[in-house]
Amino acid sequence: MLSHIPRTVRWALAVAVIAAVGTAVFQSWRAESGAGGVPDGWVQTQSGPLGPGDRELLVKVRLAGLWEIPTGQEMLQRASSQRVREIGAKIAAEHTELDGLVRDTAAKLNVVVPNLPSEEQQGWMSDISSASGSDYDMVAVNRLRAAHGKVLPLVSQVRAGTRNELVRKLAVTTATFVGRHHEYLESTGLVDYSALPEPPAPASGQPALAGANPTGASLGVQMGTAAVVFFAAVFGIVGLLSLLRRGRRPRELAHDVVHVPEPRRPLAITPAPPERRPRHAARRW
Repeated sequence: MLSHIPRTVRWALAVAVIAAVGTAVFQSWRAESGAGGVPDGWVQTQSGPLGPGDRELLVKVRLAGLWEIPTGQEMLQRASSQRVREIGAKIAAEHTELDGLVRDTAAKLNVVVPNLPSEEQQGWMSDISSASGSDYDMVAVNRLRAAHGKVLPLVSQVRAGTRNELVRKLAVTTATFVGRHHEYLESTGLVDYSALPEPPAPASGQPALAGANPTGASLGVQMGTAAVVFFAAVFGIVGLLSLLRRGRRPRELAHDVVHVPEPRRPLAITPAPPERRPRHAARRW
């Protein structure tokens, strides 16, 4: 049936199929990557791509300063232990420095950060303020130690995978401060390690890094996949047309060449030769 379709029509259909496949692949790639050529939730900045994990780090570091600065200052005034008072002063001073860095980074990247502690953090501040004496030291140290343990994994993950230069600098500084605050608080001997959350179990497969959604590697993989699908479709159609052309030639020859049978010739009847008799037969007798 396809052999009866004119060659021009077949090539037009092939071009239409190639265009349709290419359009479908391109639209699929745009849907996955976003209209701007980067994955959804990502934006391009002068310091590099900015992703959801990057913004989360900015928000979490800002929130940490909003409650740890006043808590450290309060520890300096109310703690019963000289060591705890010193640690409170150091934590307040370093978080003040870190808070200025995170606000400056957020402003350059057009990221909105909070101005008040979260409800959970306000509850921690209330628990610390309501204690007194040695209980105050115990509650303050353990609340701060637990909070630093929560933010440290996010800082490490963003530090490992961010594509943004400003966020990377912030993550490096934050990781240094958080690690140092761990040492400050644990040096008091008041940390109840049994009350801390257990380390997370290793995830099966490759871990997904916060803020590490790649715009280079992943985008390249998407474009590579789209190109492979497109060219596979092109070669498939070209191969199909080649097979159709090869299969059509014998049929064309079969239809074009007309075999005319040769006319039958009449059978010639040859008379039998006369019987020869031997000469001088009578003389023998």
